[in-house]
Amino acid sequence: MHVLIPQIRDTSFAKNLVNRTTQDFLGQVAFQHANSTYLDLVEAPAVPSAPVVTDVTPTFGVPGATVTINGTGFSPDSMVDFGHFACTKRDIDPSGIRITAQVPNGTGVVHVRVTNTLGTSPAVAMGQFGYGGPAPVVVSAVSPTSGKVGTPVTISGSGFADGATVHFKDRASDSVKFVSTGQITATAPGQLDDHQTVDITVTVGKATSPTSPADEFTYTGR
Repeated sequence: MHVLIPQIRDTSFAKNLVNRTTQDFLGQVAFQHANSTYLDLVEAPAVPSAPVVTDVTPTFGVPGATVTINGTGFSPDSMVDFGHFACTKRDIDPSGIRITAQVPNGTGVVHVRVTNTLGTSPAVAMGQFGYGGPAPVVVSAVSPTSGKVGTPVTISGSGFADGATVHFKDRASDSVKFVSTGQITATAPGQLDDHQTVDITVTVGKATSPTSPADEFTYTGR
């Protein structure tokens, strides 16, 4: 007996994970194997997804303060943790994309994560909360994402301050302009290889932003 298996051409991909870096490769693998991608390709009914935290507002404060947690997959049974400490007071919006929570006791910079019966949200840079301030230093986007040496780049995120330094991989930019706590501009410095993708990091005092696909800049030459 012969069994006919339909041929499926997978043309779906995460358009923000296309650089030739390990982080982008792993992110693309996760996207391709996610239920929301795979089940759609085989025309199977969608299944509920585990919670995902996209960002927290504000990103710093004191115990007892109120914060808004944005994301997807939040359900009425969702629990919220600030690092190792559970949040006991929370209000989950029926839309499933927002939670208002009261900050529990804690110290330092922690990841805010949401857990329900489908799993726990992964730790993300914009999901950090700093007890007592200042805000965690995070790069959430760069524009443009590619260009030549000397290209002015606008860097968005949180926790920026006047006097911050900006590195493209291990090379410091010699032209940095502080715009606000959420935006800095910097000129792309020269590299030994001017055709590569690098991480852009911002350092404020002793704190340096963690790397992620959101901070990548691709050099296109001189």
